Formats: sequence, C-alpha cells, structure tokens
Amino acid sequence: MKIKFSLTSKMSYPLAFVCVSSVSTQLMAAQTEPQLSAEERACMSLRFDDFSKLERGEAATNVIESSFIKGYQMNATESEWAYKHSRLMGAPIPRSQTQLPDHCLVKGYVSPTIRFELRLPARELWNQKYLLNACMGFCGDVSPYPPMAGIVRHYATMSHDGGHTAYGFDGKWARNNQQLKIDFAYRANHVVAVAAKAIMEKFYHTQPQYSFITGCSKGGHAGVMAAKRYPNDFDGVIARGPTVNYTDVNLVNCMDNARAVLNDRDEPILSSQEIPMIASAVLNACDHKDGLVDGVISDPRLCDFDPQTLACEAGQVNNCLSNQQVEAVKALYAPSKNAQGEVIYGGLPYGSEPEWVGWVTPLLTQLQPFAYYAATEYLKYLAYPEALDIDYDWRDFSYQDEKENLREISKLIDADDPDLRQFKDSGGKMIVLHGWSDAAIPAYATIDWYENVESFMHSHHQEVRDFARLFVLPGVIHCGIDGPGNSTFDAISALEAWVIGGVAPDSLLTQKENALGEVIKEQPAYPYPMQAVYNGKGDPTKATSFHAGFIK
Repeated sequence: MKIKFSLTSKMSYPLAFVCVSSVSTQLMAAQTEPQLSAEERACMSLRFDDFSKLERGEAATNVIESSFIKGYQMNATESEWAYKHSRLMGAPIPRSQTQLPDHCLVKGYVSPTIRFELRLPARELWNQKYLLNACMGFCGDVSPYPPMAGIVRHYATMSHDGGHTAYGFDGKWARNNQQLKIDFAYRANHVVAVAAKAIMEKFYHTQPQYSFITGCSKGGHAGVMAAKRYPNDFDGVIARGPTVNYTDVNLVNCMDNARAVLNDRDEPILSSQEIPMIASAVLNACDHKDGLVDGVISDPRLCDFDPQTLACEAGQVNNCLSNQQVEAVKALYAPSKNAQGEVIYGGLPYGSEPEWVGWVTPLLTQLQPFAYYAATEYLKYLAYPEALDIDYDWRDFSYQDEKENLREISKLIDADDPDLRQFKDSGGKMIVLHGWSDAAIPAYATIDWYENVESFMHSHHQEVRDFARLFVLPGVIHCGIDGPGNSTFDAISALEAWVIGGVAPDSLLTQKENALGEVIKEQPAYPYPMQAVYNGKGDPTKATSFHAGFIK
C-alpha cells in the first residue's frame, strides 16, 4: 500500500504522519501480542467498527472503548450493588457472588448523547439473550452494576443514561431541549437496543435469540412504553413499580405529597423521628387483617387506621403528633381528587411508612423530600415546551387549571395508553410488579392502569392475562430490598418460561433474605387480583402455608 503526502499544504504532512504512526503503533501492538485469542481481538476491534448507518443514521452509534475482561473480582461496593440491582431487575444473583465471568466490556454512545455500557459474556458462556436495564428516576448516569449482575447469569446486558448527564431528580438538562426530552421519554431504550444487537452481531456473529427489557420506576415505565411504541424490540418486559402515567406521578402524586409535608416556607412538617411511631401504629391497627401478624400489611385497602389517634392530648409533647402533623399524615394517605371530587391518583398505602424517610421527610436537614424535587424539577424543566420563569413559585401550580397545557408532554412521555394489541400480536409477554409498601409510586396507579388495559383488551375480544400479568407484592418498597416484604423473585426465569416455553406464570415465588443472603421466608405471589392467603396453621415462613384466594 502506498501513502502519498502532499507538499503543497503545511498541514497535510504532519497530519498524515500522525495518522500513519497511530496505525503503525496499533499494528505493532497487535503483532507483539500473539497471546490474544480471536475472541479477545474481536472484542478489541469493536471500537473500529462502523455503526454510523444503523436505522439509516437515526441510531448512529460509536464505540468508544472495548476490552476483554478476564477473571474480574468485584470490590465490596460493586458486589453489594450488583446484588441489589439483580433483585431490582428480577434476575437475582447470590449474595456471595464476587467474580464476574469473562466478558467483553463495551462503552459508547448513540447519537446524539445517549451513553451506554454493554457487557458481552464470553462466546462459550453466552445464553443467546439480550437484557436491557432501563434507567431510573430522571436518569443521567450509566450504572455499571446492572450489567455486572446480568452477565453473572450470562445475559448480554446493557445500561444507559437516558441521553443526558444528571444526578437524582435533576431536570435542568431538559430546559428548552426537545431532543433530550424525546430521548428520555422513549427513544433512548429503542436506539440502544438497535445498537446492542448490531454490536452483538459483530462480536458473536449472530443476533440474540431473545431480547428482554427490565427496570423499576422510570425503568418500569420504559418497558411499558417500549411495548406500546416499539412492540417488536423486546420479546419480554419486566416492569417493576412503573411510573406509567409519568406526568401524573410527578405533578399530582409527588406535588400533592410535597404540599402535604412542607409548610408555606417550604419547611418540613414531619421529621424522620415521627415515622417509626406512625409505622408502628399502622401495623398495630392493620397487621392482623390478613390473618397473620408478621410485620407486613398484605392489603392496605383493608386497613382502617385513623391518624387522629396519634394526636397530642392537652399538655402532651412526646410520642404524639401536632394537629398540623396529623393533617399532613391524613393528606398523604388520602387520594388526590379533581375539582369534581373524582379520584385522579391514589394516596400512599398504609404500610408504606418504612419508605417515608427520604420521600416525604428529608434524609438530611439541608435537603427537601424526594417528592418535592420530583415535582418541582419536572414542573420547571420538563412539563412545558419552554421552561417556566426561574422565579416561578411551585405553589402557584394547579394541575386542574394546567391539564390542557400539559397535553403535549403527556403525549410525549406518558405510557398509559391501554392499547397494547400490537405487542400482544408480536408474541410479547409482560410481567408487572408493584410493592404495596411503595412510598414513591402508590400501587393504586398501576392497578388502575392494568384494569384499564384489561377493559380495553376485553372490549376487543382479547384477554390481558394472555400476555401481561400484574403481581402486587405485600411489604415491598420502591426499587429496593429493605422493606418488610419479600423482595427477591426470579421474574426473568418466569418471563422466559412464558416467552419461550409458553408457560404463563400462575404464581411467583418471593423470598425474604437476611444480611447474609440466606432465605428466611418464602411466600407465593399470584396474578392480580388473586392474593396469597395464609392457611392459618402452617409455618408462615414457608410458601406451602399459603394458597391463592382473596383476603377478607
């Protein structure tokens, strides 16, 4: 091969020399490393492959880094978070897992700014399946932990940042930026799946036989949204604690909760010190309603707790609530209603109190509750085509008055359209999970949505249970494992049995683990509206002591 240098330009020779030197260095490096296997070289070469033409450029992708990882030992932080994320994903791995299988680590982005991480198990280990973990909250970072958890079970596993950089409930990235809103709302999960399948084809010389998407909160929303907008992207969906009606979650649920717990000076009415007292009183009033006193409220709808019972009597200042605090607690439990008195969003369920610290009371004195940030950041930066004035007072917002003006963002980001016929017709299957102790997204919203889907499909002579099943889990919190309920369940295996084997999940085994990862309690969960009913005599820690029925 001959390389010609131009003598007419002062810049041509140096640039060409640098280019040739770079290529030569790479070739020499490759020649001096004969120990690399063909698989390792294939992994490393992914960064030089051209993925710019995916979907005719609409999913243009660039691999920034690719390296083959052997015998990787996770540190304590990585091991802990991989364990936690595996449960969030419904694909649990052992607490004792510290080593990752050999794999190809790929980092890159999809145009314009959707960063991703993809871990590809070694060819001999790969189970021929792709697993996308969709990001949570307002997204904003690429978490390494879901792919770590996924490859332990030999899935080619991906995570991404939703198309922007942010932290927590930070919405400033969306200020007057329609493209980033679109990517966050739905596009990111589609184009990273396109990118992942193309990269896998290069590395494995074949595309995955099956593709799945899993996630919690906004990640649960992502699976439902994908089923609606891109029904052929994924064979199966796991949606935990999904923010299906995303605008209402932030501007009704979180907004009303923020109003309830902050006074006119935005100071907290409740503190974390009062929460254990409230939680204990609720348990004392309602734990026995399911026939078993075990620290878990199986069905908050049967609970009749009255916060007024915690009001301070004359002269009492300890172990009680002020009148203002009592009204705040009542408002948290109460559903949100419109001007006509119709319920538009369910309140916080009884039994969700273990998660109130953070969501309705500040974790730190210098912070506000999470509900405040979710509501106000969404309002200021996402809700309208043009951001609100920087001095806008969030207390001036009225959902009732602004509902028409919110139609544009609702159409963009809400995933509550009950018409999922195309997903069903494509053969797709969906497992939806929601914890009764979720203090961020009350399970009532997911139940209402699921019933709307059921009604719509039935009106078109189809059954929702043929392709989507909802499991409402007692004592399980929002996207976490620290609640009183059983938060370990192998949803991905149940989904695969449904997608691949045609065996619908008539039950799901849920487990409670101690700090060592040992199972200390098991209980079945049944598709909504069925419930796990205690038989009244068996060991309450054993799944065999429960049967399907209705708690009365």
